[in-house]
Amino acid sequence: MNTPENWTPEERRLHDALERAAERVEPGPDGLARIRRRAAVVPMWRRPVVIGLAGATALAAAVLVGGVIALNSSDDDTPVASESTTTTPSETPTTPPAETTPPAETTPPAQTLTVPAYYAADSGDGLRLTREFHTVETSLSPIAAAVHEMLAAPAADPDYATLWAPGTEVVAAEVGDGFIGVDLTGTPALDAADDAELALQQLVYTATAAAANAGLDGSLPVRVTVDGAPVERLFDSVDAAEPVGRADPLEVRQLVQINEPGEGATVSGPVTVTGEAAVFEANLLWELRRDGEVVDSGNTSTTECCTFAEFSLELDDLEPGSYEIVMSEDDPSGGEGRAPMSDSRTFTVE
Repeated sequence: MNTPENWTPEERRLHDALERAAERVEPGPDGLARIRRRAAVVPMWRRPVVIGLAGATALAAAVLVGGVIALNSSDDDTPVASESTTTTPSETPTTPPAETTPPAETTPPAQTLTVPAYYAADSGDGLRLTREFHTVETSLSPIAAAVHEMLAAPAADPDYATLWAPGTEVVAAEVGDGFIGVDLTGTPALDAADDAELALQQLVYTATAAAANAGLDGSLPVRVTVDGAPVERLFDSVDAAEPVGRADPLEVRQLVQINEPGEGATVSGPVTVTGEAAVFEANLLWELRRDGEVVDSGNTSTTECCTFAEFSLELDDLEPGSYEIVMSEDDPSGGEGRAPMSDSRTFTVE
């Protein structure tokens, strides 16, 4: 007979289970009387045959219980799956990931802008910068639109022209961190090699004027790139490695500039002529011509002497037809100095 020291693990677990069940049995107050009554009667199961059957049944039950406990014992609380149960993962059809299409580049909506564009004109003292205002329908930024006009659009005034040869286009032009960035494409070239410095200033004046006209900081220098890359020397002759600021306007601009009316404009009377000039003693001379003949003349003043300042002149009682207005600086030298600088516009009165 096995002693507790020689029990198998299954026997020990069966013993422990029966012991726990016995501990839960609580005898009632009449337990002793009921035991005595049962002892007085020999029940069926105490008879020899029945005892044999009962013993065999108990042994079979013990073996069955032990087998079940052995099959379901483990080191943790994880349920053990039945060997007859096979879990087959369901086959879920896989959908290939949808191809990602990059968002299409959208062109900004077109807008109507009036932008300044600088050109060059013969001032009588060499080429100098002049300015026109162009009204355009464009999707470019205000600065880029102005640079585009300077590069590609002909001036309305036949006396004005760009210094840049065809083939250069503007890619982008925006105010950056401490500079105005202008990115070009193509190979910047000139019609005349000796105009390189003034051509760069033509770009600088256009970009800065456009920035100011758009309510941005027009005092910033201009950084030029070509196809996004820095430019050491523009036109192979002008240093452009660093942002370039405006040159002295008294050195590069034509000293008399008409703003309104625009070249070829049709207007109603009275006609107001406005512009800027940097003239001696703020004195400006003017002539009104029709069919090449002077029909009126006089003088007017700028708001300040010897620096670029505004002027305004009103012409009354003009008959319908075509006219030319010429604004000129006075010649205090009496013809001994350079030729006076002037600007002119043709217009039509309705």
